[in-house]
Amino acid sequence: MQRGEGAFLGSLSLNYGITGAAFIALLITWLVLDLPDLQFVPLLLASIGVCLIVPLVFYPFAKTTWSAIDLMLHENDPDYDPYRPEDT
Repeated sequence: MQRGEGAFLGSLSLNYGITGAAFIALLITWLVLDLPDLQFVPLLLASIGVCLIVPLVFYPFAKTTWSAIDLMLHENDPDYDPYRPEDT
């Protein structure tokens, strides 16, 4: 049994939040170290790199974390039918 449509929207949100936090951390660190002579092109390339690499690396962890959160939220629900590989 697979989860319904939109079941992993939480993992995508979690992944987006971690990527945003990594980007903001990069931006603040870069500005603190590089101001007042801001080098825009290296900052742009580093930002693009963070925004491409972090979601790809973190996605499996976000999906696993969201599955654990979903299980904790629904394990006491009487209508909850967890997926078991032996059922297939």
